Amino acid sequence: MSGNARAAQVPAPPDTTPQVGTSEGRTADGPAWDFANARTGRPPGIDAMVGYRALDVPEVVHRGLPASRLTFILALDAGVEAASGTAGPEGLRRAQPAPVVIGGLHMTSSLVRQRPSQAGIQMSVHPLAARALLGVPAVGLPVEEFDAAGVLGQWAVDLQERVREASCWQERFALVSAGLRQRLGQHDRGPRASGGRLRPELLRAWWLLERSGGRARIGDIAADVGLGPRRLGALFHQELGRSPKQVAGLMRFERAVASTARSVRTTGRADLASIAATSGYADQAHLTREFSRFAGLAPGAWIREEFRNIQDGGHGAAEDRLHE
Repeated sequence: MSGNARAAQVPAPPDTTPQVGTSEGRTADGPAWDFANARTGRPPGIDAMVGYRALDVPEVVHRGLPASRLTFILALDAGVEAASGTAGPEGLRRAQPAPVVIGGLHMTSSLVRQRPSQAGIQMSVHPLAARALLGVPAVGLPVEEFDAAGVLGQWAVDLQERVREASCWQERFALVSAGLRQRLGQHDRGPRASGGRLRPELLRAWWLLERSGGRARIGDIAADVGLGPRRLGALFHQELGRSPKQVAGLMRFERAVASTARSVRTTGRADLASIAATSGYADQAHLTREFSRFAGLAPGAWIREEFRNIQDGGHGAAEDRLHE
């Protein structure tokens, strides 16, 4: 599960001291979300750590988009209600609140019920860090269910309870960072059977693929890392449960979403033909097909559905990583 709730995000000042920023996201209807963002001092493998609290929002269903990162949420309330988009509204109606949420590498959108007064900490986790941070490789994470308690184990439940009892964002961020760093330490000391180290070929292949925005040829990447395409594909499947081609598709889609959102935010519209060309698609029709496959609706319909969220700063994660 991925995506952005309608909100404003405030980056911390770029220095070496962990900082916390807060602000109110406001819409024409009044306050939307109160956000805190810890951009520095986060553990390795965590691309973003954001605290959210609903102030005055209607109860709606939000569409979470697939992405090349995992979504990890520790709720401060009863929990998050989410279902795979393939399950449809009925699946969401059956969903129970989950205080600890994890989303694997999804290839389709998810549905999330946004309720008034929701609060929690949401993290973007690099899939190749899942084994070290979460104790489970990305291949072992669910893509149809989101309740993480049974997958991640008691440590995640205990951490969520400590975070929920904390009195301020700074304390919550510190608890999460300390808890995840402790997991990293346990991984380093643990037997290889319980973790092991990632193959350097896999790490470099991901880096090359991401640097290209998912546009590099898989054969060229395999040659660069000294493996055959089939062997590289086997490494991806063993750790991620996805092929290099599927990961490349996620990265292209994610970049296209971020470019579309940036264009809508700055000009009020999106030149989809230009976005298709710069994101690695053959033409606008190709972009539309892939967008519909991943998001469940065409780009124009998605822009209309997410217009307010986009204007409030949502859907920029891929662009943020590109410029960090």
